[in-house]
Amino acid sequence: MRLSIIIVHHNAHAYLRSCLRSVQKAGAGLSVETIVVDNASQDMAALTQEHPQALWVLNKDNVGWGAAINQGAAKSRGDLLVFLNPDAELLPDSLKELHAFCSGKTAERLGPVGGKLLFSDGRLQPSCGPFPRLLRMLWRRLLPPAKRKYHLRQPDSASPVDWVTGAFMAVRRSVFEELGGFDSGFFLYYEDVDLCIRAGQNGYPAYFLPGAVAYHHHPHAVRAKPDPRLRRIIQDSRSRYFEKHRPAWEQWGLKQLQRLEND
Repeated sequence: MRLSIIIVHHNAHAYLRSCLRSVQKAGAGLSVETIVVDNASQDMAALTQEHPQALWVLNKDNVGWGAAINQGAAKSRGDLLVFLNPDAELLPDSLKELHAFCSGKTAERLGPVGGKLLFSDGRLQPSCGPFPRLLRMLWRRLLPPAKRKYHLRQPDSASPVDWVTGAFMAVRRSVFEELGGFDSGFFLYYEDVDLCIRAGQNGYPAYFLPGAVAYHHHPHAVRAKPDPRLRRIIQDSRSRYFEKHRPAWEQWGLKQLQRLEND
């Protein structure tokens, strides 16, 4: 099974260098190709020259995360697509764990598979969660913002879950293509949740795989100074998810909730 590692990058050069080095180490002994889709970053010439083994797709505009992943998938040749954030750093055995799990006897009906994420200091980082619903969102607002979206306790062994994060996600090409890839109407956030719910509806449940591990150094959800523009992007993506997958009364309730958030 050939693996295609697809990374979407935007002005995170130092992180991307570490990410690419980790991919090379983790891919030793496997058939791996690396594709980097850059969303209009500055000063890319040095990076592309440093890593000629990667296939580079250089966009003139920032087309969003899901659309860029779809671009990378269209250029790839692997049987297993592995999506990785540029600020992620794979542990050495992570790709071998993914490869073994996704090529096993039960892999035919396997949906997206997410690995375990760690903060830079080694603490566990939430990386899977329950499907969003309005009432669930309301009671989870009692939790810190970085934990509202996720399962607080993650399985200790490979287990089905509602959704896994796109920061470190694998999916077989045949499933990805059957689902039509990511919905590019999501610029950033919730496109991974949307893919997982559509996969489950088509008989491909998502799985959390704790044996595949990566550091995720700079997640948006826990940044000390959230970008107001990012908050609007998240709200827009959440609204799109509710319009696609939740009843009208929940869509109305979400609009009221987001008005309160913006006051």
